[in-house]
Amino acid sequence: MAVFAFEPLVPADLEFNEHDVPVSALYQDSYHPADGPLGQARRVFLQGNGLPERWRGRSQFTICETGFGLGASFLATWQAWRQDPQRSQRLHFVSVEAHPFRQADLATLYARLPEQLQAQAQELLATWPILVPGIHRLELDGGRVTLTLAFGQAETMMRELQCHADAFYLDGFAPRGNPAMWSRSVLGQLVRLAAPGATAASWCCAGQVRRDLASVGFEVEKVPGAGGKWCTIRARLRPHLGRRGSVPPQQGRVVVMGAGLAGAACAWALARKGVPVLVCDPALRRGLDATHQGHRLAAISPVFALDDAPLARLSRNAVLHAWQGWKDLPEAARPRRVGTLVFGQAGNSDADIQQALEHLALDQGWVQWLDREQGSALAGVPLQGGGLYFPQGMVVNPGALVAHLLDHPLIQCLPEQVSLRVGQEPNVWEVCNQQGECLESSNRVVIAAAAQSLSVLPDEFLAQHPMPRLAAMQRLAGQVTYLSAEQALTRGEVTLSGQGYILPVGPQGQVIGSTYERFGESAQASSQGHQQNIEKVSAMLADPAVAVATPEQGWAGWRCALSDHLPVMGFVPGQPGLFMAAAYGSRGLSWSLLAASLFAAYCLEEPIPLERRLEQALIPR
Repeated sequence: MAVFAFEPLVPADLEFNEHDVPVSALYQDSYHPADGPLGQARRVFLQGNGLPERWRGRSQFTICETGFGLGASFLATWQAWRQDPQRSQRLHFVSVEAHPFRQADLATLYARLPEQLQAQAQELLATWPILVPGIHRLELDGGRVTLTLAFGQAETMMRELQCHADAFYLDGFAPRGNPAMWSRSVLGQLVRLAAPGATAASWCCAGQVRRDLASVGFEVEKVPGAGGKWCTIRARLRPHLGRRGSVPPQQGRVVVMGAGLAGAACAWALARKGVPVLVCDPALRRGLDATHQGHRLAAISPVFALDDAPLARLSRNAVLHAWQGWKDLPEAARPRRVGTLVFGQAGNSDADIQQALEHLALDQGWVQWLDREQGSALAGVPLQGGGLYFPQGMVVNPGALVAHLLDHPLIQCLPEQVSLRVGQEPNVWEVCNQQGECLESSNRVVIAAAAQSLSVLPDEFLAQHPMPRLAAMQRLAGQVTYLSAEQALTRGEVTLSGQGYILPVGPQGQVIGSTYERFGESAQASSQGHQQNIEKVSAMLADPAVAVATPEQGWAGWRCALSDHLPVMGFVPGQPGLFMAAAYGSRGLSWSLLAASLFAAYCLEEPIPLERRLEQALIPR
């Protein structure tokens, strides 16, 4: 895949000019006119794009903005959408921002907004993400409004976005101070992102901007400003341009093969948006939590790389996405933020790691270095050394989570072993039981069957569509160990992660792990495995745990992984509607919701919640 050139994210500093208008010292420009941001948003962007009229009666409407700034245009649009009784069923807003404001500074700015906008402003503030590079998906207004924020330079992030925009808000600091954002290369991305009939509007009517918009495919009109004010521009995509999604209209229910974390998350992501789903897995005979029965607790831990490599970027997106999507679940199924302290990064020295942290300049709310004393204070016991602390690390009961995700009125769970057969119509699959009877026909199928992911497909199909990378997936057995509260190795509310891991003490004691058996024939907890786990975690502790009596309880299961540790999530090339979700390794809790949201976005033509280069690296091959 293409290599990412890392660009540190530099947050905005809140400053005001003599007229009490927020300004950017970096760009020597103000964030909005002296009469306030809302008038410009309504006059230039909403009216300039024919809104609210154009979204009326539609199932969804997508807007893409080139500079989020204070978020005033988003809030004004959200308000106008809420006030329109004929509004679209859903509103998707996508925005790029190179220098996002910190949450506290946004709170200061939003306190100045009119009372009628406060409800929306406070809801946005409550979900405002940590300021780290990449794409952040926020769900607002009960999931009816999505805000997809791309934090990074416009010339980089516009290439990473994927959506079908019906309207564009061309906003940002003036070209004289920020020419890169108004460049032809950035404006050219609008055509790639546009739906047929897309429009665009901007307060900036500079001649070069108008000419570049026209050259990339827009018909541009210069509009005089009201009351003698500055002119604005309005543009419409030429009739032969724009695109919709490549996934054909849905036939039958969505079928998910596999009721583990991957399958349950995909089913839930569609069902909560009104799409009926059939989940097939013989394990369901033992209950909705069958794939993780007895698995008391597991961690959602981020990945770090000195150069912010693709795995680290993907992990950051996935972990933050999991929190945004699952933080409001019932308590038993909800992830709990405890933080993760990570030791030993692929053989890199502490000095190398700290130097990389300084270079990457990632928000300390995401990652920071803790020395031995600071880490020991968190863990409640003396540690061997310092490590990387991720405050966003979580723990969750995986069985309770899977059971909750599958327990939805639009999800039918079928406890049968099934396979796929090519249907009579193009891109339609027949889901068959072991007797060869067709149980369901569908052109939306998710294969989330771990090691059996390829075996459910017909041999003749695999001969025509080989996937050697997925075929090289390794099946690994592993076990975790349960310690009583009296045996617990740490006392703090934090996960320790190194060669093994130690989870915080809970009502049922403490979970430590985990073994990896590449050639295991069965996944079963054993005394030998428990002893291996104790030896692994001892490397993190100043006082080794070898004196702990060998525990007798634990849990064992399977994981499937690829050598590069990246998961597989995406449509099989040339097969729109056949989605693979596999090779999650030991990070199933991290990858599951991101993959599910990716699948839902494809099916429903929503903005994609993942950078384009990362998405391409995960396609089944």
